[in-house]
Amino acid sequence: MMKKIIEYFNSTVKEMKLMSWPSKPEVWGSTKIVIGLSLVLTAFIFFSDQILNWLIGYFIN
Repeated sequence: MMKKIIEYFNSTVKEMKLMSWPSKPEVWGSTKIVIGLSLVLTAFIFFSDQILNWLIGYFIN
C-alpha cells in the first residue's frame, strides 16, 4: 500500500515538472487585472445598490 502511495507522488512530481508554468511577470500581470476588475465590479455594484435604494425610498415615501 505504501509503495503505491510513493509511486503516485513520484509520478505527480514528474508530471508537474513537465508542465509549462507562467513566468512571474505573467502572474503579476494577471493578478493586477483580476484585482482591477474586482474593484471596478465592486464599485459598480455599490453605486447600483445606492441608486436603487434611493429610487425605492423615493417612490415608497
